[in-house]
Amino acid sequence: MTINNLGLLLFRVSVSAIMILGHGLGKLLNPDPFIANIVKMGLPMPNIMAYLAISAETLFPLLIIFGLFTRISAFIAGINMLVAAFVIHMTIFGDPFSKFELAVLYMISFLFIAIVGPGSWTVQKLFSDE
Repeated sequence: MTINNLGLLLFRVSVSAIMILGHGLGKLLNPDPFIANIVKMGLPMPNIMAYLAISAETLFPLLIIFGLFTRISAFIAGINMLVAAFVIHMTIFGDPFSKFELAVLYMISFLFIAIVGPGSWTVQKLFSDE
């Protein structure tokens, strides 16, 4: 249905764009403070961990916006938010739920996109025979 495709387009574009602008772009443009935080947390391979997280907050949401490799990109972004919420915020920092509810909402949103798919209005559909 056309209205469902419109809804999926608006949802995947808005969630992904907000992720990129609100969380990924700053880290991409200046990764050093983010890497320093990862070092402080004592996580292994801080440079690799940082760039994996930055990719999950910039590259994969960009792919989701265009509808390219949407399910796998959304799954990766969702897992990144699961780690952010439940490993970093809850376990390492001991934050109350109000401090990591946004990460949980992103996690749910990206996993929803991974499950239901991007809809029909994607760049990938332009190049497939479906």
